[in-house]
Amino acid sequence: MKNLILILLFALTITNCSNTKETPLLLPIAAEPSAKLHNNKGIGYFNNGKYLEALIKFTQASVADSTTGEIYFNLGLMQHLKGEQEKAKNLFKQARQFANGNKKILGSTLIKKHLDP
Repeated sequence: MKNLILILLFALTITNCSNTKETPLLLPIAAEPSAKLHNNKGIGYFNNGKYLEALIKFTQASVADSTTGEIYFNLGLMQHLKGEQEKAKNLFKQARQFANGNKKILGSTLIKKHLDP
């Protein structure tokens, strides 16, 4: 019952927060294989509106590979959608740090909104 309440609260938070046109990013070809697997599943969940499951998968991806900017971007996106702007800001800082030249991260309007107000 407690888990059901948490899931409902998370779903309400996601649906009531500011929308963004940005979507989760795929990992580079050379990324750690299990991180790619979790990340890809997270993107699938995100695209199907299953945001809690997406957050879990992106978190698992970050455990498997803590040096990939795309994972931090995806986690930051989820925190932004939850309304957790300070957490999103910190994750977007890490995304930039580990961007490795990724133009989608470096040019993200969402990241700029959080880090370059």
